[in-house]
Amino acid sequence: MFGISTKKAAAILAAGALATAGLLATSGAANASAWFTTRFGPSSNPFVFVDVSGGSTGDGAPIIQWSLSGDNQVWTFQSVVGSVYQIVNQHSGKCLTTDGVAGHQLYQWNCHGTNNQLWDTALTLGSWQVYSIRSLSGNGNLYMEVAGGSGSQGAAIDLWTWNGGRNQYFAPRAA
Repeated sequence: MFGISTKKAAAILAAGALATAGLLATSGAANASAWFTTRFGPSSNPFVFVDVSGGSTGDGAPIIQWSLSGDNQVWTFQSVVGSVYQIVNQHSGKCLTTDGVAGHQLYQWNCHGTNNQLWDTALTLGSWQVYSIRSLSGNGNLYMEVAGGSGSQGAAIDLWTWNGGRNQYFAPRAA
């Protein structure tokens, strides 16, 4: 009727359904109580993602921002309670970790569920504010951010006090 075959129309509809399902799976609210897996990146630069440097699988590997690459940029938010998550890298199976000190870069480490690997989230206008549970237990409120507001590939993802900058908001992204 519109110049396309039934087979093509079915393929287009199926592709649309898959794309919609993928978007829903990767953009669920961070405050949901279920686990979800996504790529995410700073709102300050839509072309980079939270990344384990060099695709490392080792303990202590630094967390940076980098343009689209592999599954070292895919993270599973594993619900602990309410809006608190362990954030696990798909490639390494290790958890996003902090030492709880403002200005120190985040890194990955074997998951053990202590406060330095627990993250709380707040959803604001489609972006998350992600803050360290460890920082709430004695070191002040420290939030995940891109160090210095850098837009460059390789810039460190660290913790800093809340300032409301776009480098402190993170959003889920389809790959």
